[in-house]
Formats: sequence, structure tokens, C-alpha cells
Amino acid sequence: MRLFETKTIKGALLLAVFAMLFSSCLMDDDLMTADAKTGGLVESVPLVQLVPKKSNSVDIILKVYLGPAIQEVKVYKQFYHNATDEVSNVALLGSFSVSGQNLKDTLLLSKTFTWDQLKQGLTLDSYTLPDDPLNADIGDYFMLKYISVLDDGREVTSNSQTEVLVANSYAGYYQSSITYIHPNLGTREFQLVKELITESGNTCSTSFAVWGSYGETMYLTINPDNSITFNVLGFDYIVEEGDPNNPLVYSHYDPVTEIIYLNYHYLAPGGYRVFYEVLEPMTKK
Repeated sequence: MRLFETKTIKGALLLAVFAMLFSSCLMDDDLMTADAKTGGLVESVPLVQLVPKKSNSVDIILKVYLGPAIQEVKVYKQFYHNATDEVSNVALLGSFSVSGQNLKDTLLLSKTFTWDQLKQGLTLDSYTLPDDPLNADIGDYFMLKYISVLDDGREVTSNSQTEVLVANSYAGYYQSSITYIHPNLGTREFQLVKELITESGNTCSTSFAVWGSYGETMYLTINPDNSITFNVLGFDYIVEEGDPNNPLVYSHYDPVTEIIYLNYHYLAPGGYRVFYEVLEPMTKK
């Protein structure tokens, strides 16, 4: 297994790091047709979490590829409500102004959309989007779609879409500090950045320990007493809570500091591999 590496999305480094998150194989309906009229290729990340207790807005970063001049990229929105399995109408959310700048270089553009902007003009038969995102159902989401308007008037629909997920209060980016104790090789320290992704009202998923590149995933559930239970999928060994050499430690959430403390281990040839992991939120609620 390879060690899992993640990229920080924070502060002034946001745009530069975001460029590293894109795939290079996205194929839109405009790419490399038989004639020479190509262009309009844009891309965004597939998931952005809106955490109501932290913010009522989301930042959407759009990568506009070098190519025939794009004047603007229209962003359309649609809302999905899980409880009634309903989907709203489609409406225009806004647009990114490009003004042909992609003719010379690939661009990274950023735009902030508020909850009010996201929900405006969207209706469903048996559900009304609340005025305050704190009252929205966790797990509901907006789907954003992108249409490029080229110099010659053509509109090119991107295959790239962004899900804006109504997240639980634990979701978001964390600084992960891991102490890894190996029975033969000693102790190693790791500093990573991890994203906790909403699975339900009190459960999030994230990469497991120092892995994750091959789908090793930890599901964390914060219980009412702030203890933590978890399940690890995609890993070769059975992972259990705690430190077999120290029964006093346990995984828990500190509601005052919002820090998550994880203690876990697995048994492999040679003995126990023990992990102490501290997840500290990168943004405060």
C-alpha cells in the first residue's frame, strides 16, 4: 500500500492547490471533433460541502482550459430532497466571466454562492427550501452544471458537475496528526490534511490512517456521549478501537475544542500496529 497524501485547501493556497485536484481525462461534448471547432472545456470538483454551523455559503472553483475563447460559463442549479425523493426545477445560479482569457492560458476562477442564491427560484411539490440552511435536511444537495458560451455563440455543456451537499456539523477539512507505533520499526509521525465527508447526521467518512489511495475508508460516528465508533472498509486487516497496550485511552470528540481524538489498532504479522490520531478543524464554527 502507498502512503496517502492529501493536499491542503486553505487560505491563499486555495487556487494553486485546487489545480492539483482535477483529473486530466474529462471529455466534454466539444472535444476533438472532426472539424476544427473545439473548445469550451471546463472542470470543477465533484463535491463541495456546505456546513451550516460554519458558513452559509460555498466557494466554487472552476478550471477553464486553454483553448478557443470562452466568453462566460453559465452555472445552473437543481435541488434534490431525499425525504420525498423530489427534484426541483433547473434555474440559472450565476456565471463566471472569462472574456476570452483562456485563449492564452488555463485559468482558475473562484466564485462564492450563498444559501439564498442557491435556493432562489427553486421549487418542489411537497417541500420548501428553508430560509436558514440550519433547518435544511442533512444529505440533501444542489447539483451544479456548467455551460460554456464561446466567442462564436456556441454553448458547450460540460460533463463536470458539482454536488453541493448539506453537511453535518462535523464535516470539513481537518489537520490530521498521526502517531504510528510499529512493533518492530518503532514510532513515526505524520501530518496530513483530511476531509470529513457527510454520510448522515452524525457520521462522516474519511481516508483511513496514512492510507486511502486504494479506497481505504474510515466511517466515524459521533455518539450522543461524544464517544466515537467507527468502521474501516477496504483495508486488509481488522481495525479495532483503542490501544491494546493502554486500556485507558479511547476515541472521543471534544465539543469545546471541536477536536476529534482517535485511537485504533490492528494485528498483523509481528504484532499490533497502534495509531493515535488527532483531527483538528482547520476552520472554526
